[in-house]
Amino acid sequence: MSSTPSPALTRWTGPLAGVVVLAVLVVFAVLLPKATGGSNAEDPLDLPDTLPGGYTAADRGEAFAGSYEAEEAETLAGRQASARQHSDEVLDEVYDYAAETRTYASEDLTTAVFVQAFRAPGGAFAPETISGEEAAATGAASQELVREGDAICIVQRPAVDPAAGAPQDAAPSYVSCQRSEGDLTVQATASGLPAADLVELLDAAWDAVA
Repeated sequence: MSSTPSPALTRWTGPLAGVVVLAVLVVFAVLLPKATGGSNAEDPLDLPDTLPGGYTAADRGEAFAGSYEAEEAETLAGRQASARQHSDEVLDEVYDYAAETRTYASEDLTTAVFVQAFRAPGGAFAPETISGEEAAATGAASQELVREGDAICIVQRPAVDPAAGAPQDAAPSYVSCQRSEGDLTVQATASGLPAADLVELLDAAWDAVA
């Protein structure tokens, strides 16, 4: 358990901030569901407190209880609760349908998963560029668009040394997936997770709100 509050409070929020910034940029660029013209605000969403594999909502002190003292854990959770409330308030002001956001932390706090749910059909979903064979051959950073189960995913991979192995086998630096059916859309974003693993979490969130 941590005994030095300042380093403890920043150890997990650093990677989380990176994930959230990337998620917000992509959401407002290509992922945000389109308006339907009618209000669905009376049909609320309720993302779960936990997701499979030991992921716990970061706005709950339990997410940090295994790594931090109780007071530090509650401080971190409080910050995440405030961030979540602000995001939900902005979505409520901008859109005329129900929308909710929530961030989940893995048990070891190395992975943050950013989840959004909307009572609306999905919008356009594609990266700014889709890399070709040249990127794979040279080991350059790449962006892919793939289908994984019921979701479509944008997968970004870092540049690698081709001599070290196939570039497409490198762990993704960023993955964002969207599943949309009828008037429900759920999106999930994370760094370092394979698309298949992220879609498992997305599907669990989907089942909770569908």
